[in-house]
Amino acid sequence: MIKFDADSAIGRFKRWSDEEKQMIHKTSIKILSEIGMHVFHQEARSLLQDAGAVVDGNLVKVPERMVDEALRSAPSKYSIYNVDGSEAFCLAPNVVTFGTGTDMPEFIDLYSGEIRPGRLEDCENAAKIAEHCKSIDWLAPYALANDKNPRTADVHHYKAMRKYCSKPILTLATDPYSLQGIIDMAAAQAGGYEQLKAKPTFVHYAEPISPLQHSEESLGKLLLCAEYGIPVTYTAGITAGATGPVTLAGTLAVGSAECLMGLVIHQLKAPGAPFMYGIEASIMDMKTTVCMYGGPEYGLMNSFVGEMGRFYQLPTFGISGATDANQIDFQMGAEMIYSMMTAIYGRQNFVHDNGYMGIGQMGCLQSILAANELLTFAKRYAQDIEITEESIGYDLIKKIGIGGNYLQTKETARKFRKEFYLPEFLNRKRNVAWIADGCPNIPDQLTAKAKEIIEGDVQTFISDELEAKFDAIIEEHESYYFT
Repeated sequence: MIKFDADSAIGRFKRWSDEEKQMIHKTSIKILSEIGMHVFHQEARSLLQDAGAVVDGNLVKVPERMVDEALRSAPSKYSIYNVDGSEAFCLAPNVVTFGTGTDMPEFIDLYSGEIRPGRLEDCENAAKIAEHCKSIDWLAPYALANDKNPRTADVHHYKAMRKYCSKPILTLATDPYSLQGIIDMAAAQAGGYEQLKAKPTFVHYAEPISPLQHSEESLGKLLLCAEYGIPVTYTAGITAGATGPVTLAGTLAVGSAECLMGLVIHQLKAPGAPFMYGIEASIMDMKTTVCMYGGPEYGLMNSFVGEMGRFYQLPTFGISGATDANQIDFQMGAEMIYSMMTAIYGRQNFVHDNGYMGIGQMGCLQSILAANELLTFAKRYAQDIEITEESIGYDLIKKIGIGGNYLQTKETARKFRKEFYLPEFLNRKRNVAWIADGCPNIPDQLTAKAKEIIEGDVQTFISDELEAKFDAIIEEHESYYFT
């Protein structure tokens, strides 16, 4: 987690003017009120119509007044908690937190190096790695359990993450019933539904279908989160040149309108329930027709989302640490660190996808460790330089004097770990020492560390009694779908 002083350089940083943000906002309002959107959920349409929206079949047009009311009722900040009930962080304007990517269908095997379908054990091992990583603040289901039925994979993912990681979780669900199972599991661990509402240990991700459509499944999950007080992001996953206009500004206006429709529905269901603003905007590469995760446009648009969230006084969902690379290489490092810095400068609050590879299709345990290393790098930059009388230390400078050295002073021994970034994997050795050590490369070091973590003594965070409750919920879901 990074917490900026509002008066710091990054805390004051603003790339886009209020007038530019107003232009995006006004266009989003025109989309909502004049073009409208398809809303494929009966309760959502009823809520909208009763509040004053124009409803014609599935087509819904929302006046500006309803958006303003939703923005006023949604909280500007709220806290997310660790599994033990302690506060992990507060999603507030100058707080940035980082988590892993979600549901990668393919996985680079740690031992063979082959690319294969993801398995539940990959989700478990990713949780073990994330628990170890100090710069990973929360966890998402990093691998898609292709060895489980797709309809019940979500509840298996939740158990895998919660068993091996104490940090907050981002969840996904195929449908509202799967989400209900996750809520039931989280409530069982929290001590009840009211306890979970008071101290939520997970955030849920749902999304519209660009352009301008809201599915029954996504809205069902959104409404369920509102009912139980579960923090939710309703993030528009929109691609410039494909599901959004080719201009970045046009794509952001459409994506923002879609997210605001979700906000209106959410707040009509439960005014004051925790909501997170998000637009996961990318571009389509016109050579490959692939939606890109790396590249400058992705970081640029997501940085804008952070500013737009503060404009709306809403916590924001963001992205960093994702790469289009298919292996641990130069491209991976460049795209990861760039997007981490744009997330920091955009001050997005809940930043996912760190460790994503292969254009959002592939994960590997080494990638999480690489993301952690680079996040530690980026976080040190974001901490700025502390300038006080004590940190300047004139008396020490006077004491050491001309031609002396500071290596053996108590101040150096006491403060260097705070002042200096100390990498675990990036090379800091002269070539002679590096050769003497066998010319270690970073991919091999990451692989060795991942094996050390998952093969070592691993702490678990659910008791036998709680695991039995989780298993009963999973069994209930399997019976629901397959009997």
